[in-house]
Amino acid sequence: MLSIIILNYNGWQDTIACLESLRKQSYTDFRVVVADNGSSDGSVAQLSEWAEEEQVEVHWLQILAFDQNYGFAKGNNKAIEAIRELPSEYYLCLNNDTEMEPDCLQQLVEYMERHQEVTAVTPGIRLYDQPERMWNAGGKLVFGGRRYYYMEQPASLLDGKEELAITFITGCALLFRKELIAERPLFTERFFFGEEDFEFSLRMQKEGRRLVCLPTAVMYHKVGGSQTQVVSYNKLFIHQLNRIINLRSAYSKPKYVLWMMLYVPYIYCRFLGGMSMRERNRFMRLLLHETRINDGVSKELFEKYIAYPFHAQ
Repeated sequence: MLSIIILNYNGWQDTIACLESLRKQSYTDFRVVVADNGSSDGSVAQLSEWAEEEQVEVHWLQILAFDQNYGFAKGNNKAIEAIRELPSEYYLCLNNDTEMEPDCLQQLVEYMERHQEVTAVTPGIRLYDQPERMWNAGGKLVFGGRRYYYMEQPASLLDGKEELAITFITGCALLFRKELIAERPLFTERFFFGEEDFEFSLRMQKEGRRLVCLPTAVMYHKVGGSQTQVVSYNKLFIHQLNRIINLRSAYSKPKYVLWMMLYVPYIYCRFLGGMSMRERNRFMRLLLHETRINDGVSKELFEKYIAYPFHAQ
């Protein structure tokens, strides 16, 4: 049996589309829990109304209403904890803005049943608005980062490839064995938003666990394919803060120091070109200050810097 966890935050329309996609799956031995992360748009009522109108079986769908937004990592962990009593062999953390081809789940579960040495698997994820183009097919960890496989490339390049060995797996669609959460939560809760799948992948690599992408199991993700979007310095700051704090604990001290010597100038030159010199220097001072005094990025710290006036437009 498979348990599917979907987080919802002010996105009930996408969540319903995701649920409708799941109802069309050829594999049927699964249950779904939608965990609402403190939405303010009436999501719980909308989801409940949809389930009633569609006569969705009570045992198939469970809706949890959290009292606040716990973020991606803690929200998933809380949802998993709430359904531990179910006799599930596998769990799937699934973004609410995704939809699957009807045989996607069947391919993923049957692969896991045939390959007991594999810890987690992900489908080939395509762009929803460009279904013949990949979002990614997993990826690999590199020094201080990750590289997606086949990112925004034609899906036809994967024809004939039944599986890909990967070291980076996205939290967008992560199917894993129950043993993985027997003694610890799935995701670290040190980061309110972002970094959870990178930390997870690093941890799996250190433990020598095998991760796989199945390109023939097709899923669509509603992300923008354009790289011309305006830079958000707030999101950039949060991302860099997450990454530096994470690697400070994940790497040995010599490795971390070497990485920082290379990475700090890279941030300054690569990402901050639209800022004045004064703004660049302030950005870097704040970033390095917060990395020194924090062991994670809390909700409060996230909210502080997601609205911080880094750049005068």
